[in-house]
Amino acid sequence: MQEKKQEFLHLTIQKKIQEKMEPLPYMSPVPSERELCDEYGVSRPTIRKALSEMEQTGLLSRIQGKGSFYIGNKVSIDYSDTDMGLGLTQTLLSSGKVTHSHVLKQETELPDSKLAGKLKISESEFVFHLKRLRYVNEEIYSLADDYIPLKICPGLVEVDFSSASLLKTLAQNNIVSYREDKIIEFGRASPITGLHLRLKKGAPISVTHITVYDKEGNIVLYATSKSDAYKSRFHITSYTKR
Repeated sequence: MQEKKQEFLHLTIQKKIQEKMEPLPYMSPVPSERELCDEYGVSRPTIRKALSEMEQTGLLSRIQGKGSFYIGNKVSIDYSDTDMGLGLTQTLLSSGKVTHSHVLKQETELPDSKLAGKLKISESEFVFHLKRLRYVNEEIYSLADDYIPLKICPGLVEVDFSSASLLKTLAQNNIVSYREDKIIEFGRASPITGLHLRLKKGAPISVTHITVYDKEGNIVLYATSKSDAYKSRFHITSYTKR
């Protein structure tokens, strides 16, 4: 009976910690085990069990030498809204998040061999390159690079993408996403990426590679999105419309 009470107790403590941390900013430090013991009047094993399960379920992150940090309120992106695809603005509006962008680069350029291969074009064909810092609720969320063959939408160079949606602009020009291939990998921040995302060189980042196709199977966009790995959470829902 005592063991069962202990089991319920750690779940109760876990719920209280979560309720306390949820309104705080992302990656807020969790009080020490001793402080939690004093606050909730329970033993250290109970606190340890509560924190351990929170870590296992992705509610907190433990960093050696620094302590525990709450990550249960990280931004969750649901990609099931296939009408507008991967648009950050559209996918976050439904969850009450406010987004905006700071344009770092907006120009036409010739692709190198790697990018030309991604877009299935020759190295002599110009591409439109849009590089932006994306913000969610005034905090830096990602560093995004979008590449579009210039020939399919020359008017992109005249659009102010600090306020305009790229996917909506493409749709207004009858360029509609029909299929998207996504590859998500993890790596280390380069000095430039770290500078933009306010991370140290070599800090862990997640990198999403996105290739967008139209209904005829032509590649209309290739993009990469880099973000702090500790702020990344992926909720991907795939289905086929019939």
